[in-house]
Amino acid sequence: MSTAGARVVIIDDQVSYAEAFGLALATTGDLSLAGRAPDGSSGVDLCLSLLPDLVVTDYRLPKGDTGVEVARRLRSEGLTTPIAILTGFVAPQVTRDAKCIPDVSVFSKDLPILDVVNGLRAALAGKPSLRTDVEDRPPDVVLSPGEFEVIELLAQGHNAKQIADILHLSLHTIRSRIKHLLRKLNATSQLEAIATATRLGLVVPPT
Repeated sequence: MSTAGARVVIIDDQVSYAEAFGLALATTGDLSLAGRAPDGSSGVDLCLSLLPDLVVTDYRLPKGDTGVEVARRLRSEGLTTPIAILTGFVAPQVTRDAKCIPDVSVFSKDLPILDVVNGLRAALAGKPSLRTDVEDRPPDVVLSPGEFEVIELLAQGHNAKQIADILHLSLHTIRSRIKHLLRKLNATSQLEAIATATRLGLVVPPT
């Protein structure tokens, strides 16, 4: 589709950032701010009401919501509009979760605004992208997929028994994975492991 006059809805509780981003869109000539919402629920309602050409949402939203959850809700409501998630947290789980949703792009907030705008144009043209630049950097710690699952759930506040129930695995298996995580992250406790994994960008910081 053509990007001429493309209407954009921004979902972000940081008023100053949303306003600055809206002003940046106004200077493009082919993108314009159609509306802004401060949280996921009102953002979804606004998008279903306005039916914009593009949705731009922050990853971390109030009430424990995320841009990925907003994207899932919009898709479940039948909205096929391209969605771009802006994130200050370049943890692998952000891009991994976004890849599971059609027509969703992810951009780091550390990217130059021109790069983000060009990425939005590409998304409107049917070419979503993941521009966090984190995947180009060698990881300091290499975790298995199972260990990633465990550290992410630990960071969300779950204990070993709860994680075992969530993943449908034995408590022994989960405790073994936690033991491996502590060794790989050079941590003496689960709290220290979460802090280290967050610092390395392996998980999104807990709210």
